[in-house]
Amino acid sequence: MPPPRRAARHRVAAALARRGTRERLVLALLLYERLYPIEVANALGISLRQVERTYDTLLTELRGPAARGAGRSRVRSTPPAARVRKAA
Repeated sequence: MPPPRRAARHRVAAALARRGTRERLVLALLLYERLYPIEVANALGISLRQVERTYDTLLTELRGPAARGAGRSRVRSTPPAARVRKAA
């Protein structure tokens, strides 16, 4: 059995190999260039929502079956900055 780090690197490489050029580019700009999602969307001419979907899809795939196990909710938490207080 490969060491945990090697196994993790292998999973990441395999997941990226299954992705298209645009998806790999989105991830590179977010993770390596450290651009904000809106900057990535503007640079690639795609919507902010598409950038978010691409990132979320890959993270879900990388987390694997253990993270999708029974009892886990698929509800995504909204970042604090995006929450809106409703008037009473």
